[in-house]
Amino acid sequence: MRDVERLLLRALDVDRTADAAADVYEALGVVYNVSRDYDAAADVFRRAVELRPGDYQLRNKLGATLANGNRSEEALPSYRAALGLKPKYARGWLNMAIGHSNLRNYSEAARCYLQTLSLNPEARHVWSYLRVALTCDERWDLLPLAASQDLGGFREHFDFVSY
Repeated sequence: MRDVERLLLRALDVDRTADAAADVYEALGVVYNVSRDYDAAADVFRRAVELRPGDYQLRNKLGATLANGNRSEEALPSYRAALGLKPKYARGWLNMAIGHSNLRNYSEAARCYLQTLSLNPEARHVWSYLRVALTCDERWDLLPLAASQDLGGFREHFDFVSY
């Protein structure tokens, strides 16, 4: 990992344009994530976001890195920013849901899981995440809707957008 890190840092000396630097910081963020150095990863992802503020994927990666480092509360604004840039970003909604679940905001997590499913109905695994959130929130009345995967049935209980 140290060799890869050195090569990436050397690339900054070769090309200091904002776009190239953002690419290097993003790659460094991935390297630091793999080595579980979440603080260093968050720092370089922040630098990349400063250089590319309109990049929703970078903002999502920053959020995921913060969440991986047990900083879900700090991750939520990054997810919100990513979704502000691309509201139909299913992965961003899923990460937002997981962040809310980590913070025990189960009702909001359920809403975000439902938004994820609205955007990506093929993501069948999300139904199990939704069932966990509903159970933790003691919404026993909604478990049959989750079991039957009745997205429409949730509309009277949660505010989410269908695309």
